[in-house]
Amino acid sequence: MSHPPQQSVYGDEARLEVRPLIPSGVTSALDVGCGRGGFGLTLREVLGDRARIVGIDAVEDNVRSARIGHGFDEVILGYFPQAMSPPSERFDAITFLDVLEHVLDPWDVLAATRDHLNPGGRVVAAIPSIQMWKVLRGLIKGRWDYTNMGTLDRTHIRFFTKATMVELFEGAGFQVEECRGVNSQMPRLRPVRSVVNRRMLRDMKWIPKVLPDSQWLHFVLVGRKV
Repeated sequence: MSHPPQQSVYGDEARLEVRPLIPSGVTSALDVGCGRGGFGLTLREVLGDRARIVGIDAVEDNVRSARIGHGFDEVILGYFPQAMSPPSERFDAITFLDVLEHVLDPWDVLAATRDHLNPGGRVVAAIPSIQMWKVLRGLIKGRWDYTNMGTLDRTHIRFFTKATMVELFEGAGFQVEECRGVNSQMPRLRPVRSVVNRRMLRDMKWIPKVLPDSQWLHFVLVGRKV
């Protein structure tokens, strides 16, 4: 299966919103789609100096960056899982932070992690929610405008809601231990006086009040291999 080209426009981010969901007791971790390597520093800080931390990314510029001063023991150039098949080692945790929405078959990729995990190992994934209220507002207005970054990133080829993220994990043979909304986009509402605020109607900032899950830019899932 061919792979869609990936961009090298994303920042070197520590992804601190994911840090509380890094499983305890992890002594080895693989960060798939590690980008420029920012999350490697977070993993190293949480897991300690003795942990083995490996990254893999398909963009050569990202790999060069991640290999220097980002906490990884090794960074592999290529696509997962092909670049690591057959598995030469197994990990306690595998992370996908804004990755699964970029691949043609995220169901197959997630299922393939089972061969790279130790028994009882965990997968941690941050996935953008297509149910986010600004996307819904655009749809109501008849718009679906791709951008270079964000929920409607032009290189996103799969889209998920909270419910279908859980189904993705369960279908790949994982028990979902956590599914938490992060990066709230809750809008500031103007006070409603004697009549409904016209700007509130135009901006549709009431959507998160009606659909609470729509405030979240991402959901972070933790799934245990069963």
